[in-house]
Amino acid sequence: MSNIATLFLHQLDLAQTGRGSDDMDAGQALAFAEYGMSHGFGVSKMEAFGVGASRGKHALYHQILGVDDDGENWRDHKDPGRALALVRSKFDDAARDGLTLRYKIWMNGADLD
Repeated sequence: MSNIATLFLHQLDLAQTGRGSDDMDAGQALAFAEYGMSHGFGVSKMEAFGVGASRGKHALYHQILGVDDDGENWRDHKDPGRALALVRSKFDDAARDGLTLRYKIWMNGADLD
């Protein structure tokens, strides 16, 4: 097993607890979300945090996936592919705003909730 697979297996264990995954940069978090989906898991919650400038303002940023519009949250659909699409959308929003954020992820299996 590769080092990255071993790391992602460990992170997947953490992501199924109240603690969540270790914090990751956007590239790591996206790769981890894709790994989870390939194993039947979806991102049920995600926190994004960091300091940066966006829209001419300098501030602390904090996004939370899992408190989105009705129908978009994991509890509403339990679809790993749909959850991954929302994660990608959040990453795109941060990149468009010029933010460099760190991410913590929680995952659930589609058949485990």
